[in-house]
Amino acid sequence: MSPYVHLSADDRMRIYDWQREGLPQAEMARRLGRDRATVSRELRRNAIPTGYLPDLAQRRYGARRQRCRRRPRLADRRLRQTIILLLERGLSPEQISGRLRAEQGATVINHETIYRFIYESPLGRQEKLYQYLRRGKKKRTRRQGRRSHVRPIAQRLFIDARPPAASERKEIGHWESDSLLFGHEQALNVLVERLSRFTVVTRLRSKTALDTWQVLVARLAQLPHSSVTADNGSENADHARVSQALSIPFYFCHPYHSWEKGTVENTNGLIRRYLPRDTDLNRIGQDELDAIAAELNHRPRKRLGFRTPYEVLFGLSVALSY
Repeated sequence: MSPYVHLSADDRMRIYDWQREGLPQAEMARRLGRDRATVSRELRRNAIPTGYLPDLAQRRYGARRQRCRRRPRLADRRLRQTIILLLERGLSPEQISGRLRAEQGATVINHETIYRFIYESPLGRQEKLYQYLRRGKKKRTRRQGRRSHVRPIAQRLFIDARPPAASERKEIGHWESDSLLFGHEQALNVLVERLSRFTVVTRLRSKTALDTWQVLVARLAQLPHSSVTADNGSENADHARVSQALSIPFYFCHPYHSWEKGTVENTNGLIRRYLPRDTDLNRIGQDELDAIAAELNHRPRKRLGFRTPYEVLFGLSVALSY
């Protein structure tokens, strides 16, 4: 069966001439090499009191074609604003796509469409939306597939093995860890306790496995600790040393599933409000980072019954300070 081809302006002119001559529709279809239903539908849908007019029929055809074209997903102003807001909060395109799908029960927009909006649209370039991405590259790096150039971390224990008490936020002491990146190879380590949302922010000398395990051990040794969950970044290669020093298990998200540690990812977005991606960490002392964490830890949270992360972590009762 040959593919269907729409009538052209010349076809419509021939139909007009043949109709004036009184030619039957079946004969028109035979001469055009079309099905009789095609000619019948053309005359019916473009009929006006004065008869069939080929110019009007062609304009109507053009209008129908325009309407049936799929609109770009980001032509929706509200969706565009939502995506920009979530990017500013530190969410990745994949997290935005997944979150909108979870909220609405169907795919709203693909993460690749968001990347194209960031890098290729006039608005994305004008607002420099790339700066809200984790690596903040001005130009998107094109890859041939998703090949990893780094050897996988050995002896990983994936998040599936994490006990229900940790996954379901039923007890204190289960932490999520992430590296928050800035320009000039600068980075912070962010630790968030899953149940209380208590946050610890620490400057890393460099984003290396050595510096990361030292920070994790030093920070968590002073706090209730039962487990750590992190992504597959190379900075977590010394996870066994962390487990040994603290006597706790170290769990990993599945590759490219950083949303599995959503508590710390969401907290990263809050920290970005204080420290945008272009912040020079050389001008920020650890005392300032501690002050930012303290502000988050003493902020009442609705999901905590309006208690603060500090109160929940240390089992304190609510005390009014005003």
